[in-house]
Amino acid sequence: MIATAAHISRLERSLVIIARVVERDIAALPIFARLDRELTSARMVATAARAGDPVAHARAVLMAHEASGALA
Repeated sequence: MIATAAHISRLERSLVIIARVVERDIAALPIFARLDRELTSARMVATAARAGDPVAHARAVLMAHEASGALA
């Protein structure tokens, strides 16, 4: 997972945009939920990477992968 500041910023902007869409059309709610999960995961990975603990970083990457619903 990419957890750069630029990636997190793009996810934040995307989440705000899709939140506006959800206000008008509830059908976009699954997209909002997915972006919200991805943003939370990216933040966890970035925080763990900055902490300098490789085991915590590995766990955060695994949790992010599982939260994204991606296949192994």
